Amino acid sequence: MSFCSSATRPALKAAAFGALIVCSTFAAPISGTVNFSGSVTDSGSVLTFTPGGAFTITDLGNTGTFAGLSSTTGVIKNLDVITTPVGQSVSVPDFITFSAAPNLSITLGMIEAGVYSSADCFLAPAPGQTCTLPPGFGGAPATQPNAINLSNTATGSTASLSFTGSAVDSATGSMSTANGILSAQFTVPYQTLLADIASGSPVPTSYSATVSATVVPEPSTLILFSCGLIAVSTLRRYRKS
Repeated sequence: MSFCSSATRPALKAAAFGALIVCSTFAAPISGTVNFSGSVTDSGSVLTFTPGGAFTITDLGNTGTFAGLSSTTGVIKNLDVITTPVGQSVSVPDFITFSAAPNLSITLGMIEAGVYSSADCFLAPAPGQTCTLPPGFGGAPATQPNAINLSNTATGSTASLSFTGSAVDSATGSMSTANGILSAQFTVPYQTLLADIASGSPVPTSYSATVSATVVPEPSTLILFSCGLIAVSTLRRYRKS
């Protein structure tokens, strides 16, 4: 005996396919890599991105969700270790935004602590030296680690900072984990840069950045599985009718 009218059966079938369409929406999360560059000034406790945080996405190396953003622009927010402590979980929505993809953004989740010791920070300059400054240098809080990794090269020095967070699509609700690194090159040893910051002279430079979004499989799998169950259940009701 059937309790479904001929009018109800098409509705059940449509519902089943609707569930599968919802699944396909969640099955396309954010993934890939984006590379960009801009200008920044380091004052010891604040990285100020100029002008107004604007950056330009490079022409090469952009993949996945970010593949179509080459040669466009975006904005990155300043990093202030007073309000965004190093090594602690935070949530800074729209930390990085993209002019050509207004629904896409990077939420800052943590500024990673530097990985080097401070033993070589104030030695006479020499190639191969590495340094992560001790807490409190340049006005940074004495209660948290420093984020900058410094290295001396044969021709100058490099500085880098790593962060983690999430890539968010506000239109679909998709979210993936994100990892990023900011780096800069200098023609002088890092000891010269540290002397400038210690004397109260901010250091302006250009920087390059790479941000990668990686899909976390467990939530996507559960969503896909749940949608599949809905579709199967609905189709069974349709066949029984």
